[in-house]
Formats: sequence, structure tokens, C-alpha cells
Amino acid sequence: MFRILVDDKIGYASTWSQRHIAFAAGLGTFGLCYGLITQVGKAHRLGSVVVNRHLSSLRRISDIHADCLFFQGKRCKECAKRCPAGAITERGHDKDMCKKYSDSKRPIINELYGIDIYGCGLCQTGVPCEIRSLVKRSGKGNKHNSQ
Repeated sequence: MFRILVDDKIGYASTWSQRHIAFAAGLGTFGLCYGLITQVGKAHRLGSVVVNRHLSSLRRISDIHADCLFFQGKRCKECAKRCPAGAITERGHDKDMCKKYSDSKRPIINELYGIDIYGCGLCQTGVPCEIRSLVKRSGKGNKHNSQ
């Protein structure tokens, strides 16, 4: 069952993370805003199915930030510039600031659309890694290879 947890060390977390499952399956790595950057970018939705069966998967990259330009020494930080809450800095994604901003928009969204949820996602769009990973990798263990 899905629940939101608050951990002293990492802040807000859930009991089920689609992007962490996708990382474990070798589908991508994490960016500065903690979005999962895949070979086709990070503006996506993920889903997962758990089965009790051995399936082949892509080889997972050991560098959890391999597809993020910022973590690879480039001067990107475009996701931080897109964040209206100021929740993304060189230290990463401040989940508390992000949640406060999103919660502040819920009444407006509810009034306009009749729903009581809001997820910003601006850090996932309008950025260089929106539609593809821009990091060039070479060498053993640094590619998304089928096993």
C-alpha cells in the first residue's frame, strides 16, 4: 500500500518509488532535481509491475548521476532555474520547499479543475535533458547494455 513517509535523513519519501524501480532495472539515472533521466529524457511517467519471475534487464550504471550534466561537471542547473519554489540548488532537491509550494497551489487547482492534487513538474520540462540524456558515456559498465 502506498504511503508517504517523512524520514529524518531524506525528508519526504514513499513506500513505492517508480523511478527507483526504473533505476534498479537499468533504465536511467538521477538528476539534480532527483528526476530520473533516461535515454529518452526525464519528462515521462513511469509504472511498474512486480512479478515473481527472473527477467533480463538492462545493466544498471554504478554512477547514480551518470546522465545529469551538472553532476558530470557541466554548468547546467536548468532544472533549478525552472523551479518556482527555489527548491533545487547545488545541494539537490529540498523536498520540504517543493511540498510547501505544491500545497500552496492546491486550492487554486481545486477551484479551477475540481481536483485536490497538484504536482508541479516544471523541473522536468524545458530543460536540456527533457527528451534525451545529453551525457556521452564510454567504457565498460557505463552504457545501458542488454545482458
